Amino acid sequence: MLIDDHSMIRLGIKGLILQIHQEAEVLEAAAAQDGLQILKAETPDLVFLDLKLPQEVGGEISGEFGLDVLRTVCDMERPIPVIVISGEFISKNTVEKILKAGAASFVPKAASMEVMLEAIQRAIGGGVWLPLEITPVECIEQSPSIDSLLRDPPLSVTAADLSITEREFDVLRLAMQGNAPWKVARILGINPANTRRYLSRLYSRFGVIDLYGLQCHFAKTGQLLGIISSSTRTH
Repeated sequence: MLIDDHSMIRLGIKGLILQIHQEAEVLEAAAAQDGLQILKAETPDLVFLDLKLPQEVGGEISGEFGLDVLRTVCDMERPIPVIVISGEFISKNTVEKILKAGAASFVPKAASMEVMLEAIQRAIGGGVWLPLEITPVECIEQSPSIDSLLRDPPLSVTAADLSITEREFDVLRLAMQGNAPWKVARILGINPANTRRYLSRLYSRFGVIDLYGLQCHFAKTGQLLGIISSSTRTH
C-alpha cells in the first residue's frame, strides 16, 4: 500500500513493486485519513508512508501527519511492515525516532531506483534498509543493479544460520517488522517479560543495546528474516 500525496512518487514505487510481483494489488491513498480508512478494511503486506503527509483539519490542509499515521498502523492488531519515505533531509536522530515509532525501514525519496527496489525486496522478505549515513558505508555492499536484483533476489536466513533458537528467531522477525515488545508478546501469545528476556539475549548475540541497534545491524548485513503474520501463534 502507498500513502503519499505525490502521484508521481506513488506511480514510481508502484512500478517497482509490480516488477517484483506482477500480480500484486497496490492500494493507494493521497491523504492520511484515506490511508487509515483503507487500512481498517484491508491487510496489506507492506506500507510505504510519506513522512511529510498533509491532513485536512477544519476544512483546510495543514500539518505533517506521517508519524501519527505510523503510530496508528503500529498500534493495529496486525503486524504490517512500514517503510517511511521522505523528500527532505532527515537527520540521524529523526531516523532513529522514526524506527522507534515502529517503522521497519527509512528510504529517502531521492534514492535511486536500484536502492528503492532493494528496500522493497528487503521489507517484503523481513529485512531492513537504512541510508548509508545511518549504517556505515564499509558495512554495506554497493547496491546491485535492478536486473541483478530481479534475477537474484536476496535469500532469507534461518534461526540456525544466526545461531539462535526458533523462539528467539520469531521474536527477532517481529521486532524487525517494527513491532514493539508488547505487540510481539501479544502476537506470539507469550509473556511480555519473556519477550524482554528474548530481546536481551538477541542484543547480546548481535552486539547491540536496543531495537534500533538490531535494525541497524540487519540493515548493514542485508539479511532477510522472512515475514511472520498475526496468525502465527505458538504456545
